[in-house]
Amino acid sequence: MLKKLIHFLGKFLIVLGACMSLPLIIALAYDEKREAWAFLISIIVCFIIGIAVDYAFKTQLEQESLDRRDSYMLVSVAWIVASLVGCIPYMASGIISNFFLAFFESCSGFTTTGASCLTDIEILPRSILIWRCFSQWLGGMGIIVLFVALLPKLGAKAGSMSAAETPGPISSKIAARQADNAQNLYAAYITLTILLFILLWVGKMNAFDAISHAFATMATGGFTTHNEGLAYFDSYYIYSVIGFFAFLAGTNFVIFFDILGGKASKILRDEEFKAYITIIGVSAVLIGVSLKLSGVCNDPIEALVRGLFQSINTLSTTGYLTGDVNWPSFCLLLLVFLMAIGGCSSSTAGGLKISRMLVSFKIVRAEIRRRTHDNIIDDIKLNNHLIPGRTLSYIYTYSTLYFATIGIGTLIVSIVGGGSAVTNFLTIISCISSLGPGLDSMGLICQYHMESPICLLTYNIIMIAGRLEITTLLVLLSRHFWNPDRRFY
Repeated sequence: MLKKLIHFLGKFLIVLGACMSLPLIIALAYDEKREAWAFLISIIVCFIIGIAVDYAFKTQLEQESLDRRDSYMLVSVAWIVASLVGCIPYMASGIISNFFLAFFESCSGFTTTGASCLTDIEILPRSILIWRCFSQWLGGMGIIVLFVALLPKLGAKAGSMSAAETPGPISSKIAARQADNAQNLYAAYITLTILLFILLWVGKMNAFDAISHAFATMATGGFTTHNEGLAYFDSYYIYSVIGFFAFLAGTNFVIFFDILGGKASKILRDEEFKAYITIIGVSAVLIGVSLKLSGVCNDPIEALVRGLFQSINTLSTTGYLTGDVNWPSFCLLLLVFLMAIGGCSSSTAGGLKISRMLVSFKIVRAEIRRRTHDNIIDDIKLNNHLIPGRTLSYIYTYSTLYFATIGIGTLIVSIVGGGSAVTNFLTIISCISSLGPGLDSMGLICQYHMESPICLLTYNIIMIAGRLEITTLLVLLSRHFWNPDRRFY
């Protein structure tokens, strides 16, 4: 397993090094010499190590396939390696000299969380700004198909990857071959990013801001190029365009191919999509009414618009800062629920996922019916697909682990950190759901730079666990996983 792991990481480092070419080009274009050297060093390190490792193990491993054990290990280690490699430009350029802070910033980027330890974004070089947003775009793409696209070339099985990174209770295929699925999803992701860039560019954004926000929005990441976030642009057009594409990014990507395939009517029957729309609509109205009654917004239309954007911004776990801080407690509580729920399965959004919430409600309803009807048999279905008992068990397990991780994370941070219990609780929720900015002082005034190394590492683990759906990391702690005589299928 170790040789397979090293072989894959060699290829993975080459890909990461190639991806750093974009910020290197930006650094050269804006004459940012120190940052150009930092990215060049990062690229050279990735290429030298990656090519050497790939060449050393290629001959004996290129014909070997990967079982589920290998997939769990590769997916977990790859996320950690990406975060470690991603922090090299921050430290080499001197932007962030502390390793723990640099690792936190990089991990927040790749996991599309959007939390930042940087207190002044606008003084940063353009190349660093683009790298922050581009790393989110890479992470968002990776959540959908990156590992599924790379590993089959090494002989990996699609089933192994599904077990290591499950998007929801039901996985829909676009094409028969897994490689075709990956290519189609990449095409949709890139196309939507380009379209968003064009729409932002024709608005009030310059080209640099437009591409940066296009990267961050499609990844539902939320990194921005200004301290005030989207409030800097003060444009309903910008809010509308980003809100719409954040909505699309939080939608199951398979739906786009149903539309292109002439199956638009199928969307109206999709239970998860209907729930997604309903949650956004109801939340927008409730927030709008609360803002109007509390006097935060005197104009009911403005209140409804702000409620709609924040509902999409939070439910899709994009997490852009908009300057909306002093809201009624009811609105903040509702946003906490939205960030915990998250977007649809097979999207770039984090959180529990709406599909799991639907199945959980159906399980509760079935249990209540069984208590009142002794002989009744209720099959749990989603979109008319019968959900196997093993999947139901996983949903229950994951939901339990999700809230248990929040509790344990809050406890650890409260012991070693200095924030209030409420701040720590909301910060952990924002990390595990990949939202980023919290709803308390931690997220809004960027106090992550004041946290201890233990707190920062805790946040990193929580962010990676949230993107890998927790169980993938927990499997590595099992003694059976490390038993060489035990087979994984």
